Amino acid sequence: MQQAMMTRKKKRREMVIHLIGWLLFSLIMFFILSLPIQRPNSILQVFLYMVPLTMLFYTNTNVFIPHFLAKKKITLYILTIVGALLLIIYTYHGIQLLINADFYQENHWFPRIVTGQAFMNSLLVLTISGGVKMTKEWFKNERLKKEMENEKMASELALLKSQINPHSLFNNLNSIYSLAIKKSDDAPKAIVKLSEMMRYMLYDSTAEQINLSKEVEHLHNYIDLQKLRINRQTKINFETVGDIETKSIEPMLLEPFVENAFKHGDVFQEKAKIDICLKVEDNQLFFKVENTLAKNGHVKDKHSGIGLKNIEKRLHLLYPERHHLQIQQDGDTFKVSLKLDLIHD
Repeated sequence: MQQAMMTRKKKRREMVIHLIGWLLFSLIMFFILSLPIQRPNSILQVFLYMVPLTMLFYTNTNVFIPHFLAKKKITLYILTIVGALLLIIYTYHGIQLLINADFYQENHWFPRIVTGQAFMNSLLVLTISGGVKMTKEWFKNERLKKEMENEKMASELALLKSQINPHSLFNNLNSIYSLAIKKSDDAPKAIVKLSEMMRYMLYDSTAEQINLSKEVEHLHNYIDLQKLRINRQTKINFETVGDIETKSIEPMLLEPFVENAFKHGDVFQEKAKIDICLKVEDNQLFFKVENTLAKNGHVKDKHSGIGLKNIEKRLHLLYPERHHLQIQQDGDTFKVSLKLDLIHD
């Protein structure tokens, strides 16, 4: 319904533009023909001149160009244009005979002027109509190109998001499995946390954007689930600063960084730590994750696997030139720093 209204509005705007254009062209014709406005047949003469030119304009844009020129039937296009020019010249002579019969027959130089005016006016209309048609086609192609790019981006984002959910679920199930193997009393708590996370993944994460506070809550649930399986002495800090209630973000955008910290961090050692800080200033989000590495100091998935590669692609698609991601290893510490501009252009 809304699309139909927009289409009708666009057509009405186009009709108004064309009407104004023809009115201006008619005024120009008065000056070209040097017609006195007070003469009764001046307006009639201009009107009769404008009819074949108007027909030439719309025939060229709607018939000649799309059916002949666009299909590379150059010879047929030239022949139709030549035929149209001859017809308009003949029509111009007929109009002069109708309006200025005596003057037209007595002055032999006048028919040549009429022929020249008819020819030049026709060429001008052909040029304008060709330019209008080419401009419309260019805008149409650009719009279609943009729509195809948007559809491609939406499909790619949907694929990336569909990879995140099973990947996250698989890792969380591994955590619960390890608790079940140990017959830990924390297994029921872990299942409750997992159910809360699944509710978020199934319902909330289907939206294009979600309130930042819900994403933070999801991260808390993930961290609480991981705490049930790791060394109790591991220091885990999660700090939020600024307004997270009124800001929005794409769902499941931050979890892979936290997940990576637990997956590759030395979480079973006494001195292990994970520091997470989410800060909002004006319309910018700053997200930092630091974790200690295993004793060998090697991150096996630094630039591989679904997690980080997936998030890098999503950031590129969702925040082009509006994000800065830095991933580095400093000794036995792995650091991720992300900056996002939350306002779209």
